[in-house]
Amino acid sequence: MEMPSNETLLKLYRQLLTARRGEQRMFEMVGPAIFPTGHRGVGEEVIPIAICSNLTETDCFHPNFRTAFCLFAKPGIDLTDVIGMNLGRLPRHHPFFAPQYGTLGSSGTLGEPAVIYVGAALANAIQKTGDVTVFVQGDGASNRAPTHEAMVVAAAWQLPIVFVIQNNQYGMGTSVHKSYNIEDLSLRGAGYGFPHDRVDGNDMVAMYQMAKKHIDNVRNGGGPSLIAADTYRLGAHYEGDAQRYRPKGEVEEWRRTKDPLPRYQKQLLEMELLTQREVDRLEEEVAAEIEAAIATIEALPKGPGSGPPVATAVDGI
Repeated sequence: MEMPSNETLLKLYRQLLTARRGEQRMFEMVGPAIFPTGHRGVGEEVIPIAICSNLTETDCFHPNFRTAFCLFAKPGIDLTDVIGMNLGRLPRHHPFFAPQYGTLGSSGTLGEPAVIYVGAALANAIQKTGDVTVFVQGDGASNRAPTHEAMVVAAAWQLPIVFVIQNNQYGMGTSVHKSYNIEDLSLRGAGYGFPHDRVDGNDMVAMYQMAKKHIDNVRNGGGPSLIAADTYRLGAHYEGDAQRYRPKGEVEEWRRTKDPLPRYQKQLLEMELLTQREVDRLEEEVAAEIEAAIATIEALPKGPGSGPPVATAVDGI
């Protein structure tokens, strides 16, 4: 696959850095009690960022709920929108429901949003808009009936949609190895007649290339497809989760070898696209951008409905 341009590689790094630092800043501000859904997406940010970087403003996108903070990477939605979602006051629109920019809401029930986004793909096919839909779900949600029904319809009608299984290895406290009898979750696509691929979802370049391959194919009339992106939930299922279901040392090993932020930073340093001085500068710039977005939200007038954010989307646990 073709290597992304240097400009794209650096943009992806900045977005990954922004996602990691911004989500942490929101958690510091609102605390574990009211952080949306109580579930964090540390370590899983590459998948939505790589996908959104291949989408247009009018393409439709549904993220795994853990990585909702990364919606600022979707054209049409910005960091201030996402910060506002987390702080309970919106300057423009809710990132999870901005139809003009391809986000059509979600559901607290696993897998249910699939039918909404298949509907969007059908509308795009009928209207011949050329737009693509990407529906991301966790390995847990992908086991539920609505997901299978959505894939059946998409296959039968050859709709312009890419399904993505964001496999973070656990559905709540159940290991993926106990809920699947296959190692490569992309093989599920074979049953629907989909083109299907497995990818390291913590490798930014590989994930970007795979997303581009599938999105371009769908946009060019190739019909629906499936990507299984392997990642890992570096944090607890929810704040306070004792995580007794994880083998000792597993989290530390993943953090040491596959945490996507230091991994991608190291790659760009070795490619000489970044220097340590530029890494430090970007840290400062991103921190300033996050604080500026916070200041914008905090300057908004308070009124009915202001206050702690409500849970937005509990899909793909």
